[in-house]
Amino acid sequence: MSTSPTESWAVRPAAPDDAEAIESVRIATWKACYRGIVPDAHLNALSVQSSRVIRLRTGIERAEVGGSLVAVAGSRIIGMGFAGPPEDDQLPEGTGEVFAVYVLSEWQGRGVGRALLERLTSGLRALGYRSAVLWTLRDRLPTRRFYEANGWELDGAEDSLDLQGPVHLVRYARNLSESA
Repeated sequence: MSTSPTESWAVRPAAPDDAEAIESVRIATWKACYRGIVPDAHLNALSVQSSRVIRLRTGIERAEVGGSLVAVAGSRIIGMGFAGPPEDDQLPEGTGEVFAVYVLSEWQGRGVGRALLERLTSGLRALGYRSAVLWTLRDRLPTRRFYEANGWELDGAEDSLDLQGPVHLVRYARNLSESA
């Protein structure tokens, strides 16, 4: 049975057993939100793969407290987020990273993403990080507006990925001692 977007939802820590559902949310969100930005060939080829689910499960098991979250409506995972130590070792000490915030398209605009992002940044702050960065698709304007509305600012860094064609990224940063 499908869950109605008017149903209540909550954010909780991710569990290793959530890995497959989390991967399904990532794929569904990419296919719904990145069409026209990420090449169709790449999006059409996305599927839940056991190797990614295993890596995700291991990552959840190893994550610091507050670094792996899911949003649930009933027993269905409708969103997810990950944060932790940065992948870029050139960032200033005390900088954490938000790696992902994904919410199923039918649940967007209802505060789910904001709640996930707030809990992730609070978790980074509790771990002693003074600032944080995140990367997002340059051409995904609704996502960029979402981050900006929640206190994130472009920091000038750009990158690109080859996903069967170029996909451009921009980096946002936020001082974690300030409220959004």
